[in-house]
This record gives sequence, structure tokens and C-alpha cells, in this order.
Amino acid sequence: MTDTIIDKDVAMDAMGQFQVDDNSDIPIWIQIRKRLVYLIRSGKLDENERLPSVRELSVQLGVNYNTINKVYQDLERDGFIFTRRGKGSYVAERTAYEALDIDDEVEALATDLVGRAFEKGMEADDLVDLVREKIVQLTGRAR
Repeated sequence: MTDTIIDKDVAMDAMGQFQVDDNSDIPIWIQIRKRLVYLIRSGKLDENERLPSVRELSVQLGVNYNTINKVYQDLERDGFIFTRRGKGSYVAERTAYEALDIDDEVEALATDLVGRAFEKGMEADDLVDLVREKIVQLTGRAR
């Protein structure tokens, strides 16, 4: 029991004074994801270190439980963390995410864009057309 408390405290300390910026153009879940990825990659969170529970982190940061759950699912999908049923979420071994070459922020933004567009009822073809239109507007040429 004591180890769990120590691990939880260490993970909470590593989060530091991090707060989400409600006024940012970057979605809250991406802000949190980026912070956790930084803490993991920088070694501030050690391999196999227990992370705060979804509920604990949502209370600490003052965000919705589902937002933190989405972040943890995304981090697990990308190999940064793993979950032990009934035990919590832990930092994965470095080899699980070391080779990740994808621009995490852009992919996360794309995932968020597609999800929001579909939630609003937009069709896939309309979304693709919109993105192509924005590319032309920003670059002056079709790609």
C-alpha cells in the first residue's frame, strides 16, 4: 500500500504546476497529452512508474474525467503507457515508444478534427474537401 502512495505522489509531483489553458487554440486533451509525453520522454516519469488515476488527474487539473480517459487511451495506443486492470496506468518501457516518428501533435489535432467534424454531422467527403480548400488557401496551390 505504501508503494502505491509513493508512486502516486511522485507522478503528481512530476506534473508540477501544470495547468490547462482554457483560452488556448490547442484542445485541452492535447495540452495534457503533450505534457505527459514530455514527462515520459524526458525521464521525469520513470519506466513502470504508476500514473495518477484518471479520476485523480481530472480533479488535479480541473478537467472532465472523459478528457483524461481519452488522453490515457491515446497514450496507451501510442505505446507510452500501459494499463493493468484494477491496478492503474504505468509508464511503458522506453523501447515501446522510442521509435515513434509520427508528429504526435499534428496527428492528435487531425484525430480531434475528424472526431469533432463527425460529431457535428459532417460527411467524410465534405471534410476532405474542406481540408483541401484550406491547403489551397494557406499555400496558394493544391497539393
